[in-house]
Amino acid sequence: MALTRRSFIALHLSLICSACSANKIHLPKTKEKWWQRYSNQSKKFVDHNSWAYLLKKYLVITPERNHLFAYGDVTLEDKERLDVYLHNLSSFPVENLSRREQYAYWLNFYNAVAVRLILSRYLVLSIQDIKFGFPPFTNDAFNEKLIDIRNEKFSLSDLRHKVLLQLFDDPRLHYGLCDAALGSPNIPIKPFTGDWVDRMLDGAALDFINHSKGLFIENGELVLSELFRKYPIEFGRDKASQLSTIKNYIVPGTLKKIDTKMPVRYQFDWSLNDGTGMLD
Repeated sequence: MALTRRSFIALHLSLICSACSANKIHLPKTKEKWWQRYSNQSKKFVDHNSWAYLLKKYLVITPERNHLFAYGDVTLEDKERLDVYLHNLSSFPVENLSRREQYAYWLNFYNAVAVRLILSRYLVLSIQDIKFGFPPFTNDAFNEKLIDIRNEKFSLSDLRHKVLLQLFDDPRLHYGLCDAALGSPNIPIKPFTGDWVDRMLDGAALDFINHSKGLFIENGELVLSELFRKYPIEFGRDKASQLSTIKNYIVPGTLKKIDTKMPVRYQFDWSLNDGTGMLD
């Protein structure tokens, strides 16, 4: 019988599998990263008091429920306070924390790094205007390695994708991260903590989804935040799956007005969430 190309490939794969089984060949395991380790019995926590102080002092809440940060009003002393806080976070043995404390740690870390970046480039009008390097070899604000943690450099994108999403696989984490933009979820009024992280993320989801930056209806059209389309793995790849993901957070009055046949449009305001000059 003639040996066809398909049968030859099948035979070849069969021989390989037999050899692997006979000789007990095992693929090498990927070495676990330090940030993937945790201690669930741990009672340790991180001191976020410096971040709490800065949020209380420089956060401005508008009547429209936008949380703005008064970047231009931050004193030199408080910039140094933020630098010390970030240094302390970067040197903390995070693997000695429980998963809940780690969740709070990484969320606060991201938000503090984003604020520090804007402070270093103020008077920028949008985080999207920040570039590193020279054309054609430039990096944007999210992909530039901004922080050194345990001798490993991380970007904001690394913190979101490589750490937070891999460790927690939780769509709500996107509501806890502020990208220094008006269209972004708000900076929390106080730091995340391990014992409150779930409730704070649920609150952040409610605030964002029921704000015009998250969802509203205009002239028979459903307007959704670009955030939902930007992260299809967590929110879905189309309107139906996105609404299914967020519907539990939509207030009943709005939910009743949503028709799944409505055309959908996405938007996001990248203007800086700047509250300079608005402090009491």
